[in-house]
Amino acid sequence: MDKAYSRRLLDRLRRRPVLEVTLACLAVLLLAQALIGALSLSALYRLNTDMTADRVEVEVRQMATGIENGLRLGKPLAQYFGLSDLLNQRLDSLPDARGAAVLLADGQVAAAQGQPLRDIQGLGRAVTHPASFLAEGLSRRANGAVVHRSSQGIAVAVPLQGAEAATVGVAVLAVVPGTSAGSAYILRNLAVLFIVTLVVGLGLAAAYKFVVRPEQLASGGWAHFFLPLVALMLAQGLYAAHTIHTFRAVSLEVTRDNARILAQGLQQDLDRVLGYGIAIDHLRNVEAPFSRLAATFPVIRSIDLLDASGKVINRAGGRGALPLDTSPPASDEMILSLPLAVGQAVQGRLVLHLDDAVIAAGVRARVIDALTVVAVALVAAIEMLLLLALMLRRSGKAVVDGGQVGRIARPVMFGFLFSWALPLGFLPLYARSLPSGGLPLSENLLMALPISVEMGCGLLTALLAGGITDRRGWQAPVLAGLGVCGLGFAACAWAPDLPWFTAARGVVGLGYGLTWMGLQGLIVTRSPANARGRNMSNVIAGLFAGHLAGAAVGAMLMEQLGFRAVFLVAVVMLLLPLSGVLILMRPYMASPRAVAAAKAVAPAVRAHRSLALAQTLRLVCTRDFGLLLLGSVIPFSVAQVGLLSYALPLYLDAQGAAASSVGRVLMIYGLCVIYLGPMMGRMADRSVIKKRWIVAGGVIGSLGLMALYLNSGLLAASLAVLLLALASCLSGAAQAPYMLALPDVQRYGAAGATSVLRAADKLGQMAGPVVVGVLFGVAGMGTGLALTGLIYLLATLLFLAFAPVSTAGQTAPEPSSQ
Repeated sequence: MDKAYSRRLLDRLRRRPVLEVTLACLAVLLLAQALIGALSLSALYRLNTDMTADRVEVEVRQMATGIENGLRLGKPLAQYFGLSDLLNQRLDSLPDARGAAVLLADGQVAAAQGQPLRDIQGLGRAVTHPASFLAEGLSRRANGAVVHRSSQGIAVAVPLQGAEAATVGVAVLAVVPGTSAGSAYILRNLAVLFIVTLVVGLGLAAAYKFVVRPEQLASGGWAHFFLPLVALMLAQGLYAAHTIHTFRAVSLEVTRDNARILAQGLQQDLDRVLGYGIAIDHLRNVEAPFSRLAATFPVIRSIDLLDASGKVINRAGGRGALPLDTSPPASDEMILSLPLAVGQAVQGRLVLHLDDAVIAAGVRARVIDALTVVAVALVAAIEMLLLLALMLRRSGKAVVDGGQVGRIARPVMFGFLFSWALPLGFLPLYARSLPSGGLPLSENLLMALPISVEMGCGLLTALLAGGITDRRGWQAPVLAGLGVCGLGFAACAWAPDLPWFTAARGVVGLGYGLTWMGLQGLIVTRSPANARGRNMSNVIAGLFAGHLAGAAVGAMLMEQLGFRAVFLVAVVMLLLPLSGVLILMRPYMASPRAVAAAKAVAPAVRAHRSLALAQTLRLVCTRDFGLLLLGSVIPFSVAQVGLLSYALPLYLDAQGAAASSVGRVLMIYGLCVIYLGPMMGRMADRSVIKKRWIVAGGVIGSLGLMALYLNSGLLAASLAVLLLALASCLSGAAQAPYMLALPDVQRYGAAGATSVLRAADKLGQMAGPVVVGVLFGVAGMGTGLALTGLIYLLATLLFLAFAPVSTAGQTAPEPSSQ
């Protein structure tokens, strides 16, 4: 009996790790599926509203055209007779109409029907005063239209042009939110997400119960990472395939619905004419309204008027009448047919032929949107899986391994950057929505002011963090920075005007510099010399993974909750990196004995560094460290921020690319750094001469920018970003080991020299937009970027010619294990 009981107890104890691992893997799977589901549903909602806004803009412009025809005849807008009747006719022609209104140039309501919008004057002011700030929920299109999105619905306002092309008023049209088709697709998408997650989760649990043995868990390996990775990829792949299909179906369905709603107004007009007793084959000049509708809604390729026998008697496209023998598209999903009737008698049909090429281009764009969502969700899911594998591998043992410090710091950096990047996608928009507070600056400078102040404050604390790390350990700046960032985010949420918001972003910059430099201090002080490259690459990979995922989630939250709520969510999300520091990284914290020893030598250190500024300047002016800054760190930062944050949006906009293309091109940089960076770091650690990697990175990155002089467009810009990302992987993996092996750096102090290095990095980031902006003004966009690449190349050649060769034999002493 005792032996049998002992065997059962031993079996339960052996099976307990299996249960723990299974529950942990299921939790990661649920979180990953919840993230991709939330991103996909948000993108579906945005797709639905964007396409509805396109259709409402066509409707309100048609309404505006009718009003402007009267204005050209000399009717003043304030005394426009029949304006209310015209608005009622437009509302009657739209099944989802909420209200319509016409405003005078001074904001007074000339006529209103239904419930167009609560703050209709604010919407009109955004149209008549293009330089004014936009309130939350408003977006201005390139053609002058302003779109308002809220829980009330979607409203679009366009300017009304008078006899001399001057804006004399505003036309507004609002519709109720959502469509039945879009809601049905969203519900179906949720059901598929639930089923896929349930089936894959049950399969994963069964695999751990019947396939994996407890001793395999103890040894780690495939049971810790490969099996949950396969389950994660399977679940995300199945749901992603359905999401891509859903995006295509929604795009096509909403396009057809919008075309049908637009055609119903034309159908009602023709029914009214036929009701006067005019035969359908006696109608004249019907090509004119057909052509106007096709021109304003490019999805409509042509419109046919058929008699009762089905014979085509009129056909027109966006450029006017078309010959009747032209062959329309044969696909049924590209044809919309509406009956024309007087009473119960059908007199003919109105047939719309949709342009399959335009629809295919729109569908491709939506599929790329879906793939973008999948990529962002997968990046975050893999980071969660790496964290799970790390925790399972450690099995609760506080083992200090300097070679693994990068893997341990990576999830903390991911959590920190995830929180920091939540509002990153809308900072200029939020700044534009706030009152200027009397600041005498242009709109562009006002939008850039919070970001510039944040970078400047980050530069300040980057210089201070090295000394704090040397005296109190890396955890002091990291924990202080997290707290300061939380205060800054809270201040951003309650900012009443732009000066307050700018100061709040400065506080966030102070915290960012402390935490970022504290984590780098962990790498340089706790890593062995032969592992610093890969450890630093792991931390930078976590940085970019958090940046990608945080920006995507923040944009989703902003659309659903508004600007201010995202900053409060960022405050809460800072608890994740705080927990990681206190739990995962506690074994790497400086012990009380080490802190006491640092305090004991502090007076000697202060006496030795009484001329700290002079010593820093002396370090910067050395041939080895100074050339590293001048020939690699600063020029790369100028090129990086100058291209990615400033030039790329302007360059692609000038090339005619969509705004969403900017985000996708930027993802190339992030994905390369996340997944190629650690591999390059391992290769750089095994290399004897680190200088070669820095030079190779500079040459590759500069050639990508210089190539924009020979070619232009989206593909050329993507190639430039890709080569700059490869330059970051090559140079970033070797810069820290190269620097720490320099004798001058070893005498100055590793953490302090790292602070100076990152301060120079921030200096280059601050100068990047200014340098590229000046070159843009002098030489144009393509030539300006090529000149930036030339400056980067010359700096790299200067480093190659005069900087010393730092080899593995000159490595710094191993860090203390205290």
